[in-house]
Amino acid sequence: MASNAAPASISSKTKFETRRETTLTRNPEEFRAPQLLPFAQTGQKFLRATAAMQAHSVRALLRYQIEGLSFLKRRFEDDLRLVEELTGGDGFVDAFDIFVNFIQNATSDYANEAGKFASIGARLASETADQVRKDGETTIDDMAAATLAT
Repeated sequence: MASNAAPASISSKTKFETRRETTLTRNPEEFRAPQLLPFAQTGQKFLRATAAMQAHSVRALLRYQIEGLSFLKRRFEDDLRLVEELTGGDGFVDAFDIFVNFIQNATSDYANEAGKFASIGARLASETADQVRKDGETTIDDMAAATLAT
C-alpha cells in the first residue's frame, strides 16, 4: 500500500537549496567591514612603516655584501699576483721587496675598505633617521586630523 505521490507538506526543494536561496537574498550591507577607527588606521601605517624599515635593512645588508665581496675579489687577485711574483723572482732581495710592497698595499686597501664600510653605515643611518622622522610626522598629523574630525 505504498503511495507514489509525495506528501503535500514536503516541498520539492531540498533543505540546501532553500538555505542557499535565503543566503543569496540577504542584504550585502551585513557583510561590509565597519569604518576603521583612527587607532586602527595608525596601526596600519605603523605596519607599513615597519615593512619599509625591513626592506631598507635588507637593502643595507645587500650593499654591505656587495662591497665586501668586491673587496675580497680584489684582494684575492692581489694575493694571486703576489704568489706569481714570488715564484717568478730570482733572489731573496726581490722576494723581500715584493712581499713588503704587498703588505703595504694590503694595509692601505683594508684601511680604505674600513672607511667605505663606515661611510655606508653613516649613509644608511642618515637615511633611516630621515625615514623615521617622516613616518613620525605623518603619524602625528594623521592622529591630529582624526582627533579634530571627532
